[in-house]
Amino acid sequence: MGIIILDYKLAWKDALFTLQKSGFRYDINGLRAWAVLSVVLFHFLVPGFSGGFAGVDVFFVISGWLMTDIIVSGLHQQRFRLGTFYLSRAKRIFPALIVLVLVLLGAGWFVLPTPDYQELGSQSGYALSFISNIDFARADSYFDSNAHEKWLLHTWSLGAEWQFYMAFPLFLMLVAKLTGGRLPWIFAALVGLVVSSFLYSVWLSARAPTDAFYLLPTRAWEMAAGGVVFMLSKMQKKPKVPHWLYGLGWLFMLGTFALVNSETQWPGPWAVFAVLGTMLILLRSGKKTHLFVTLLPNG
Repeated sequence: MGIIILDYKLAWKDALFTLQKSGFRYDINGLRAWAVLSVVLFHFLVPGFSGGFAGVDVFFVISGWLMTDIIVSGLHQQRFRLGTFYLSRAKRIFPALIVLVLVLLGAGWFVLPTPDYQELGSQSGYALSFISNIDFARADSYFDSNAHEKWLLHTWSLGAEWQFYMAFPLFLMLVAKLTGGRLPWIFAALVGLVVSSFLYSVWLSARAPTDAFYLLPTRAWEMAAGGVVFMLSKMQKKPKVPHWLYGLGWLFMLGTFALVNSETQWPGPWAVFAVLGTMLILLRSGKKTHLFVTLLPNG
């Protein structure tokens, strides 16, 4: 009888979430544009974007949202297949990455001296293996002038993201296995991942800033934060984000782009503002919100 009552209570708690199909999100495309633009303007030293590198953090939150949607929805409907998930990620990423590497290797053959071309070849191998972030963590800081001379420096984030893609479904599958797929427990596990990875990020940023910047364990909380906001958005009684709080989200995100700089410990405690701002924007926005052209949400 006790087991029956417990199962009933857990089933009732599962009803807190409703995982209907998300559909296409214009706001996510808009946030992607903001993230990419901020990084580009940072590298071109455009005034007002000294912290534009935080666009990567925004992108990580978006990736976490999308991956959690695919994985948790699939697990809940008992149709998630790990191999299919990995293959779909590879199909989306590999073609463009291969073309990029081939173009750079072709151009580099004509313009780079031999030692630099050999370095580009090494970087290409790390990029195609999705371990660029590990390689760069052993060398220069992201903000050193030497690092900016590396043609494939930007692939560090792709490496961290791919590593997350490999580990994240395994993590969620384990949680689902241990908890019978109960959505509240999956939500709690995501929150726990955010907290533990964030605390480690703060700790390591003060001690080994280059490792903290590049490596997955200190970045996982940003992607897991996207998973948390996805789960919040799927609650039957979705948390209300009033207009002023939505505006605060934009202030956090854009303020980070403008106010932090290469001297800031990153992704230490200051990264909270970019991540939380992105979470608030995603939670308040909807399918028809075009965030690249307006800061005003629908509804």
